[in-house]
Amino acid sequence: MIHAGGTPVALCDVDVQRAGKTFCQHPDVERFTDYRVMLDEFDKEFDAVVISTPDHTHAAIGLAAMRHGKHVYLQCPMARTFDEVQRLQTAAAESGLAVQVGNQGHSSLHMRAFQDFVQRGVLGEIQSVHCWTDRPEWPQGMATTPVSTSPPISLDWDLWLGPVADRPFCKGYLPVAWRGWWDFGTGALGDMGCHLLDPAFTALRLKLPRTVTADCETAASISYPVWSQVQMEFDATDVCPKGLKLTWDDGGKQPETPTIIADETTGEPGFSAGGSGCMIVGDKMTLVGSTLANESDQMPQIVAVASDDDSELAAARQAARERAEQLSAEGSKTSKSHYERWIQAAREGKSDALASDLQTAGTMTQASLLGCIATRFPGQALRWDEAKQQFAGSDEANSFLSFEPREGHSFEA
Repeated sequence: MIHAGGTPVALCDVDVQRAGKTFCQHPDVERFTDYRVMLDEFDKEFDAVVISTPDHTHAAIGLAAMRHGKHVYLQCPMARTFDEVQRLQTAAAESGLAVQVGNQGHSSLHMRAFQDFVQRGVLGEIQSVHCWTDRPEWPQGMATTPVSTSPPISLDWDLWLGPVADRPFCKGYLPVAWRGWWDFGTGALGDMGCHLLDPAFTALRLKLPRTVTADCETAASISYPVWSQVQMEFDATDVCPKGLKLTWDDGGKQPETPTIIADETTGEPGFSAGGSGCMIVGDKMTLVGSTLANESDQMPQIVAVASDDDSELAAARQAARERAEQLSAEGSKTSKSHYERWIQAAREGKSDALASDLQTAGTMTQASLLGCIATRFPGQALRWDEAKQQFAGSDEANSFLSFEPREGHSFEA
């Protein structure tokens, strides 16, 4: 955050060895291992916090920071359970603090292009959405807990566990492998959903899905499945008057997308779906891209039109390219990074100026978490009751919407 205008005054990490490089880069900055001690004893020395911890601790730390009146930059996913997201949303709305989610692509030209093509009606009537990632890059599909052992001397295991139930340390949990375990992470969908679902949820103004159905290798239990395909059906919005079906693929699964070979004679760029992306299918044209990063090859591209006329596709792609270049030129002087927008909002006390606030990103996060729950019940169509904020007729599925933090940790705002 330094490059965006922030000044670090305190660092907190439960593993002093893994944090050693960062600590050495800021030798004059106060160091802590317990965020609660930092907030209680160093409260008057800082105005905002950046939370980049494992998923299971996001809500507890974020809510504690807001109780202390701190602006929050919260890495995605917002939290591990539906209820935690709800609590974070409520606290942010009531406090008026600048609380932003770290799906950085939301502030990118790529997102602006997605919205522009949809708003101008270039795609026609939206028919479906497909999002995919090549993750997990960590182990998933485990059916048994790894053998326990002594934690490294540099790690405070109790603090790392935070609000979840106490258990022995296992090497199979750290450093990144926690993402694949149900009690700590949110799998590939939770990790990448807030990036790759963002174009659809933002441009199409989606709410929570009406039904969620998962297909996967084996039902999730203590860990997430090796791969999953999750289908979400949404009610109508003003952008999608007939409703919408969205399909998520991970673990090597991927939708069929057109592959276009570059033509150097005409300057026509090539296209290949790659390891991650978002495809919005309309009855006129199909748009594929990603807001995961700012690389040029992730910029949304027209990859199909309603006809089989190659010249029509080439013309549509050229027009889309020219429009993207125009958007880039218009935004080059005024655009701010995701981090800069958060720091500016915090300094000015204008939470409504945030790029990805908790109300906007919360729905997308919660939809991802409902998809995670569906992997525990492969083949079952789980129906969401919006009025009751729970699954209809499934107490077992509802049991995964929340959990009680252990003593010493709180989800209260």
